[in-house]
Amino acid sequence: MNHRDTPSEQSAGNDGNDALMHGSLESGHGGQEPMLIEPVGLNARVLAVSPRRSVRRRVSSMLRGKVESLDFVDSAREALEHINTSSTDMVIIERALEKSDGIELLETITTHHPMMVGVVLGAIHSSDDAVRAMRAGACDLIPIGGRGADTMRRVMEAVDRAQRVRRRDARIDRLKKLCSKLNNAREEVSGQIGGLCTDLTEAYKDLTQQFGDVKVTSELETLLRQELDIESLLRTLLEFTLSKIGATNAAVFMPTSGGDYSVGAYVNYDIAKETAEIMLDQLADAIPESVEHLEGVRAMSGRVELTEMLGTSAYWVEDATMMTITCREDDECLAVLALFRDRSRSFSEDDVRMLEIIGQLFGRQLARVIQTHHRHLPRDEWGLAGDYGMDDTGDDDLDIGGGFDDYGGFAA
Repeated sequence: MNHRDTPSEQSAGNDGNDALMHGSLESGHGGQEPMLIEPVGLNARVLAVSPRRSVRRRVSSMLRGKVESLDFVDSAREALEHINTSSTDMVIIERALEKSDGIELLETITTHHPMMVGVVLGAIHSSDDAVRAMRAGACDLIPIGGRGADTMRRVMEAVDRAQRVRRRDARIDRLKKLCSKLNNAREEVSGQIGGLCTDLTEAYKDLTQQFGDVKVTSELETLLRQELDIESLLRTLLEFTLSKIGATNAAVFMPTSGGDYSVGAYVNYDIAKETAEIMLDQLADAIPESVEHLEGVRAMSGRVELTEMLGTSAYWVEDATMMTITCREDDECLAVLALFRDRSRSFSEDDVRMLEIIGQLFGRQLARVIQTHHRHLPRDEWGLAGDYGMDDTGDDDLDIGGGFDDYGGFAA
């Protein structure tokens, strides 16, 4: 039966056997509601296991008001049930229990609850019993018939130990919770720092790219603005393109007065000389027609993509990778720049961005050159593309002559 101190039992008086007993235990009647002793701080929660009323009265008189709770049970089975269902810091077990041994009960309890503080009450008949009790987890072996003051002192020492263990466990729990919160905060901050570092890296990359683009733009614009005739402008354009993108076939297709396109200049990197002119004449009909209405860089690679864009003319470049850009001013296509080379040496994202800059600046400067050559004509006649290719002799075609021999190029 599970019992707990009640006011009536505490006022029942002294049994005359021990001056330390200042009250009696509960009446023992079943169904009586147990009274919880008022908790003081983190005091110990004690369970006493004894079938004898005299032992329970003595334990109650010693611990009344000094622990958070004090419960009593009669048997080992009730003790195990209580410990499994209630919070307990300390057990006081009488050695002689009905049908069981108090030391064996303590061993069972401490096996599952190693931090439990245990006290064994009763006679110890041999050193072997003492060793068994200590190995079972008992912090003290107290004779029931010992002197009151000494018994009181030893019981309270065990209670103090149980209270220290409980406070230590509570402190550990608080520290664990605090560590968990700190760890969550650390992970959150680490995630934020990681995201910030990623953002900074991307920002630095973008900023570096922008600085690079500004530098390239300034460099090319300075070179192109110096050229006010088509021949020099085309030469400067292709030299700069090769210096930034590397070895590649390149061709500039320019509109004629007839509305179609012809090759203004080109660079031959890996095309057989005898087929270069024929090939570029074929591409002059296909490439500008496919991209003149598009803005920005168009990148293609392999037979499928090139055939989709060029149709049967893709035969000439079916194993190549290609980039094209329309060079515009005021939404008018003034030239088409095409770069192509073997597919094994594909163009990078940096190459695409570089060609974007080159196309924009070339279109802008080409418009200035046209304006310079046509300044004596009304603006609505500037669109005669064949005219802005005229030189001082009045020839209809731009004659670069041998100017591109070093590059394997020619002029239409």
